[in-house]
Amino acid sequence: MPRIAAAVLAVTFALALAACGGGSSSSSDQSTTVEETSGTSGGDASTSAELDGEVGPGFEIEVKQHGEDAESVSAGTYTLKVEDKSNIHNFHLIGPGLDKVVTEVPFKGEKTATVTLKKGTYTYQCDPHASGGMKGTFEVT
Repeated sequence: MPRIAAAVLAVTFALALAACGGGSSSSSDQSTTVEETSGTSGGDASTSAELDGEVGPGFEIEVKQHGEDAESVSAGTYTLKVEDKSNIHNFHLIGPGLDKVVTEVPFKGEKTATVTLKKGTYTYQCDPHASGGMKGTFEVT
């Protein structure tokens, strides 16, 4: 009988711990924030794809789709995941109907934004270093 009581106690404790969140938290200099950016429909509303942005740690900035440089993407709604590797840079996306600063100086970490891209040319840049060439473009078709 004592074995059954111990087992019931263990299960009860585990359930109570799970109900309270039970996990430990740790802090780091990285955070994830979801921000919404929407515009009028410029593409197929069912399009839900990902773009990956990266800025730093040096003076590099890029946008990739499926692991390759995004040179041309289809119009529609995208989840843009940006990894900002330096506190001296930001990630700013500009194009038809869109002017979105995803990360700001001195942020360092990852952020995600939902963006609706319309046909046209988009520029992604680090504002403090854009005049030095820290920018790129892609076409939305």
